[in-house]
Amino acid sequence: MKVLPEHYDSCFIMRKHPMCNGMLHIDLWRFKSMKSGKVYLVDVEIYEKHIYGIKFYLKSQAHLKNRYKFLTNDFEPRRIVLSCIYIMKHYYEIDVHSSFAFIGANSAGEDMKCTKRFRFYRRMVNTYFGRKIFEHRVDEKNSAYLMLRKTEIQKNSSLIKEIEDFFKGIYMLTD
Repeated sequence: MKVLPEHYDSCFIMRKHPMCNGMLHIDLWRFKSMKSGKVYLVDVEIYEKHIYGIKFYLKSQAHLKNRYKFLTNDFEPRRIVLSCIYIMKHYYEIDVHSSFAFIGANSAGEDMKCTKRFRFYRRMVNTYFGRKIFEHRVDEKNSAYLMLRKTEIQKNSSLIKEIEDFFKGIYMLTD
């Protein structure tokens, strides 16, 4: 993993109970933008098979169903996403079996296929995580991304299909 540029320091807040089968728990993190003063929350959904799903949103919008779709117009997406990548890095370092998943939510009026957020997130994780340790799997139709540890795939050749099928059952659109 490359050295990461500036980000906002985050802190762990609490562990929440799971919301679906296959999810072990949710770790809640927070960080504050020094530019805008806005507080962001990051849900790290921890699933079986050492999969970590990363979701972030503004604290002020935590109560909203579509909280992932809002644009802040603060013009600092790189620093915000890097702050989330630092949280991913925490799990990457403490769990040698860790793999990651995320979806690039669509903005209002944007189709779900290969969203602007998805393209940006994909560029960021490719830059900072690379392909040496992780197998990168994309589903552009649903703007979904999986980074699976190659060592885990080597141990279980059906792991990719198992994980993809699991997440399709929870998050993905049907054909």
